Amino acid sequence: MTKRLDVCLNLILPTALKDSVLDELLKHPEWVGPFTTHRVEGHGDPERIATPGEQVRGRTERVRIEILMQANHVEALLAALGQEQACSDAIWWLTPVGASGSFA
Repeated sequence: MTKRLDVCLNLILPTALKDSVLDELLKHPEWVGPFTTHRVEGHGDPERIATPGEQVRGRTERVRIEILMQANHVEALLAALGQEQACSDAIWWLTPVGASGSFA
């Protein structure tokens, strides 16, 4: 039986955390469905913009990871990520997924 992937967990991370977070996601195939990564620019609190160049531009380099998964696994995944990647610059949110599938 195929899992019902009913939420998308969105993570926004400093680029320095990308590889370690991806490693952690790959350790948990029982929780993590298909996911994508994107390079993005973060805007917001100037106190969190790390380098002088980013402060001049008013934005900072980030990575966005979008993970399709079952809602009942989100809490466990966030706990595992929090243990390995405690970082106040990493944020997350959930969006509901009405349906998902493939063309095959």
